[in-house]
Amino acid sequence: MNEDSFDFLETLELLDESQWLYKDPVTEVLLKGHLDSFPSQWLDALQDLTNNELNDLVVNKFIKSSWPIELVQFVKKCDKLNKLNKFIPVEIPSLPNHFKQGLSLKKQHEIFYLAKLTHEKCLETGINTIVDLGAGLGYICQILNYLYGYRILGFESNKKNQITAEERQKKLYPESLNDVKYICSTITDESSDDIESILDNFLNKKDEKICIIGLHSCGDLSVNACKLFSKLPRAKLLIIVSCCYHKIEFDNDSNKYKNFPISNTLSAAIKNYPNDVYKFLNRSFLRLACQEPADRWENMSADQHQEHAFCVLARAVLEFYTRQNGINLKKQVRKATRKSQCLDFDTYLVDSLQRYSFNNVNQSTDSQLTNSIKKIWQDNKSKLNTAEIYTGLQLLLQAPCESLVLNDRRSWLIEQGYNSQIIPISNSKISPRCHAIVAIK
Repeated sequence: MNEDSFDFLETLELLDESQWLYKDPVTEVLLKGHLDSFPSQWLDALQDLTNNELNDLVVNKFIKSSWPIELVQFVKKCDKLNKLNKFIPVEIPSLPNHFKQGLSLKKQHEIFYLAKLTHEKCLETGINTIVDLGAGLGYICQILNYLYGYRILGFESNKKNQITAEERQKKLYPESLNDVKYICSTITDESSDDIESILDNFLNKKDEKICIIGLHSCGDLSVNACKLFSKLPRAKLLIIVSCCYHKIEFDNDSNKYKNFPISNTLSAAIKNYPNDVYKFLNRSFLRLACQEPADRWENMSADQHQEHAFCVLARAVLEFYTRQNGINLKKQVRKATRKSQCLDFDTYLVDSLQRYSFNNVNQSTDSQLTNSIKKIWQDNKSKLNTAEIYTGLQLLLQAPCESLVLNDRRSWLIEQGYNSQIIPISNSKISPRCHAIVAIK
């Protein structure tokens, strides 16, 4: 694949034509009538798919010649505009048990492969010192030091995380105390002077080259890392894995996102586009860009599809009722939907009434509320299959959406004069955000 050939304009056209699939949150599919406005010919064709064919459509862009031409073109465009290469795995070495302490298999997978790529690129550029932006509990810092001997400066905005990282270091990795340091600091695009000052005291040589890394740098942090890479003379290598694109700061004064778009290339495509792109390059677009990838459906069973469709439609029913009745629905716990409670709608509703707040409504005793919600479910439960097909088509769009976001950032780096590419660093079935932007000065 030639990344330089990424076509922003063609991607904008696809997203414009398909905005009915994603411009509103999926919780609003009933409220906004998206399942009722599904193109009838598309739905007729897709409802006849077997479970394996549905998976094959989403994962491998399977099509049938008998389908409507617009549907066939949609699938082909999604395939063409997916510019994210597949990951090729290698064997993970066995690490000492104390390095695995507190680490899920997913996290072990992520930090090993980022460390491996970082080491390979640092060898090419002669770099021995790494700055980790968003160091968390210090996992990637310690692996880089243990496996490859790098000196690491880890910046973390959460003081509690920094303290925990230092406690873990003293207990589990005392041999790294001189080479791995953690700093509590909130990183912005204006942090270059502060980082320079800290580096002056940390580096062995004042002109020493550094590499900037970030694993799952949330929201604006990824773009801030790109800008700091440009501002810091000593920074010669950037390896950043982005996540949570929908958390990019929105500027109410300009009615645009602070860090999207950032490249002149995408900005020019937007300026020349005949329609208002910000009607579909919105928060829901950014959220879709960081949703699970299509690969997650590769071996999905019929029962798993049924469960997924139930969760989507049941949550949409709650949204429909509360919005129609002026009720503000708020989660009282971090994860409001539990799969164990998705057995039937009555069970789901009882659980939801305990895990959501419905303003001042006493939902535990209000039979009118529960009966009204149950009626909406009864009126819409026949749309379960439609809801699953709808989310499947969203997954087809996910990769083009993420490709646009990441190539906007890559294009900005190229415009600054840096060699830059997008590299897959981990298995998307294990770690959904698995592509690193790599830039070299």
